[in-house]
Formats: sequence, structure tokens, C-alpha cells
Amino acid sequence: MKTLLAGVIVALTPFQVFADSDVIVSHFEVLKQCGKMSFIDKTVKELNTPEGKALITLAAGAVGVDPTLVGVAVAAIPIEGQGNQQDTHPFIRSPVGYTICSARPSNLNTGAGQYGIETHGDTTFNSTIVRKSDQNGLAMYMVVPCKASTDTRVQSGFDVTFVKADGGWEQRYPKCQKTGSHPWLARNNGTTLDPKP
Repeated sequence: MKTLLAGVIVALTPFQVFADSDVIVSHFEVLKQCGKMSFIDKTVKELNTPEGKALITLAAGAVGVDPTLVGVAVAAIPIEGQGNQQDTHPFIRSPVGYTICSARPSNLNTGAGQYGIETHGDTTFNSTIVRKSDQNGLAMYMVVPCKASTDTRVQSGFDVTFVKADGGWEQRYPKCQKTGSHPWLARNNGTTLDPKP
């Protein structure tokens, strides 16, 4: 059992190099299930796909910029703390020179899991915005126990926005979530979001 996540980076201006971008957003898909390993590739490759448009709208809204100013560059942001234990603490570290701005489930529609976060069975999937000198990014906590003849799993798609962490970033991007806030808290298919939809 292993948690697998895929990432996409969106840069603030079209055709701009990743290192020069003011805003990046990354899309992640996760599936963790006892005894199974699965990878869901939802990488956004074009601006004209519904997924690409949604990702750009998210990035623009999170930082308060015009969506027409956002372009796409594909790359991956690694996930730390993955493992096959029942309890895991995955972490998405902000790229060097950036800080986390916000995180949000990609699909807020109610479905198999509330707000697009599926926590089937006795499972938990929580997240926290962390901004420390040695740890800056999205901290997650997942519990997926192995129980015979039950569907225990965590499955979700979510987007994480980062902004350049130079002086005054808090004033330029007042919509960024506060340190210590929980973008989502999910347990047994019940989810609360911060901020609420």
C-alpha cells in the first residue's frame, strides 16, 4: 500500500520559466487503500481542457489576479512522508523561494465523499497549512486501516497554490489561508472545509 500523488504546476504568465513565476498551482490526485496501489493520472496538459480551466480559475481566485494572466507549465512537486503504514503524514513542501498560499479539493460537488474528499470506512484525511523555517507547505494526516471485507480508502483530487515568498507577500496576497488553518478535515465521508464553500 502506497500513497501516490501526481502534480502539475501553473505559472502566472504564459511561457514564463518556473523559477520566475510569482504564482504556481499544483494539482494532486491521491488514492490510498489497504493492499492496493493505484495511480490516477489527471495531469493537466492544455489550457483548453475543463481541468485546465478549473485549475487556472483556482490559481487566479486564490491570489486575486485575472485568469487571463495565468499560463500552464507542467512539472511535478514531490510528496514527502509517503509510506505503507496505516497512519501516514504526507507533506507537500513549498518550492524553494515560495510559500504555500492555499489548498482546496478540486471537486466541491457532493458525491461519494463530501466536497470531493472520499474517506470510506473508518478513515481520516486531514490537512494543515504550515509555515515554519524548516517546514513550509501542506501537512496531511491519513489513516487507512486494513479491515477484512470493507472498503476502507482515501481518494481525492486537490489543488495547492504557492506564491513567491519575498517581502510583503502577505499584503500582496491577502486571500492566502492563515498559518495553522485546515483546508479540509475529513473522516468517515464527512468533510469540513476552511474556508467554507
